[in-house]
Amino acid sequence: MTAIAPPTPMVPPVAVPGPGAPDVVPPPALPLAFLGAAGVGLTGLGLAVWFAADRLVTAPTHPGAVSAVHVAMLAFLTTGVLGALHQFAPVVARRPLRSVRAGWVTLVGMVATAWILPSGFAHGPEALVATGGVVGTATVGLAVWNLSGPLSSRDGGLPLWGLRFSVAYLAITVLFGVVYAFDRQTGWFPLVPHRVLAHAHLGLVGWLGLTYVAVAEKLWPMFLLAHRPHDREGQVAVWSLVVAAPILTVGLLFGIQPIGWIGGLLAAVGLCAHVASLLTCVRHRRRKLELLHAFLFTSAAFLLLALALAEVGGLFPMSPGRRSDVVAAEVAALVGWLGLAIVGHVHKIVPFIGYSALRARGIRARADGSPLLFAHLFRPGPARAALALGTAGFTLVVGGLLAVHATSVAVGGIALAACGATTTANLALTPRRILREASS
Repeated sequence: MTAIAPPTPMVPPVAVPGPGAPDVVPPPALPLAFLGAAGVGLTGLGLAVWFAADRLVTAPTHPGAVSAVHVAMLAFLTTGVLGALHQFAPVVARRPLRSVRAGWVTLVGMVATAWILPSGFAHGPEALVATGGVVGTATVGLAVWNLSGPLSSRDGGLPLWGLRFSVAYLAITVLFGVVYAFDRQTGWFPLVPHRVLAHAHLGLVGWLGLTYVAVAEKLWPMFLLAHRPHDREGQVAVWSLVVAAPILTVGLLFGIQPIGWIGGLLAAVGLCAHVASLLTCVRHRRRKLELLHAFLFTSAAFLLLALALAEVGGLFPMSPGRRSDVVAAEVAALVGWLGLAIVGHVHKIVPFIGYSALRARGIRARADGSPLLFAHLFRPGPARAALALGTAGFTLVVGGLLAVHATSVAVGGIALAACGATTTANLALTPRRILREASS
């Protein structure tokens, strides 16, 4: 995820629930620990892209390139999104997780998977890949069971429906992954590019994309105080992706172009409706725009770029090598969409959770006596720097993949690593400073 603060400075002496619904949310330490691990994952992603830049532009299926992609998908995006779900799902559903302890085990398993699997791809031995797949499958199974508590609620509306399907797609994505991991050793079937793309797009569209689209339908109106006359755009966005994900996956998996095009078209409809929903919230807002929305607008630009690249790669005639470049850039743009959205939202979510934890310690004012506010829990300068670094990083990576220019990709990786480190430090150290000042 982005980069987020470790939970240590914000954990009260007694397990105090976070904000939203005090009786159902887990202790603040749990989601913050997930988000902190995701912040490390973003930094690791940048370093992996830097080190594998030449492979990413010349041979996207090279083990070094595959390793970097898995750092993005697991150590950064999935870890961050799972952390957010452990906070968000109980709040929306008004039901707790089945077990907070299972949440901690999920975190440990997710972090282990996120680094064992890429290490196996990059350096071997091959057994590490299978080990990471098994650990990941068990971890996701535990997460699905734990989240089934809040997700089985009859409350929650559209966001909860979207999350039910996205968590199911997460389980299917992981099953794909573990089968592919063992296939590398057994050779049950050839791992041709379109089968790898089926796995990647199920994860990006069905799991991560659908989760974010569903969650946004709750967060955007709340953060903007937007009273929309209707939520049609959100309904179209969520249900289009619910239907699109399996169709697109089947089309790519079996190389059936008409089915793939239908799935791609449905996904495009859903994602465009997602952007339209953002614009509707902005149009009907009662709160001024702020840094979060700069992240969201930039994120949406990468989403539209990904859709354009998908159309070019899917419909226009070109050589197989050039098509591979375009598809790699499309996947990178999708990661940019989700990555910038996550980095932006954690500048809201982490202070929101940390604020209640600090108040539980009796800290209600700053050292100068002024009231403690959410905005005091991070510094705006480093936050703006994170936006600039993240935007530059993903732009350079996407552009470098299209131009087959390894140096651009490498510099983009450095920028992403700096974005992760900056965000993590900002969200971790600022609450520490407030806590230290209150104790002095």
